[in-house]
Amino acid sequence: MSQKLKIIVGFALSIFLVACVLAYLAVGWSGFDKVLAEPWGLVTILDLVLGVVCMTAVIFTVESDWKKAAMWSVPIYFLGNIVTAVWILTRLDQITDSK
Repeated sequence: MSQKLKIIVGFALSIFLVACVLAYLAVGWSGFDKVLAEPWGLVTILDLVLGVVCMTAVIFTVESDWKKAAMWSVPIYFLGNIVTAVWILTRLDQITDSK
């Protein structure tokens, strides 16, 4: 089961990366300014921040060493949920075994 889930998450991560590259190629960095100028864009950013804060809490709960948890959590604020996906892939067995 865990191998199947890893494949699904890895596939979703690949699709996400392709979508990010295509979006950047379509609008460049100026598109980000346009997104923030819209109310829905601000709500989207706030939603991302809330997700990052929640994921940071999960990482600090699962990791036994706070330094290791910080090393995983801090990059999420700069690189986004790509780090979250990698963390989930590397800790999937640990998370599913804790049931």
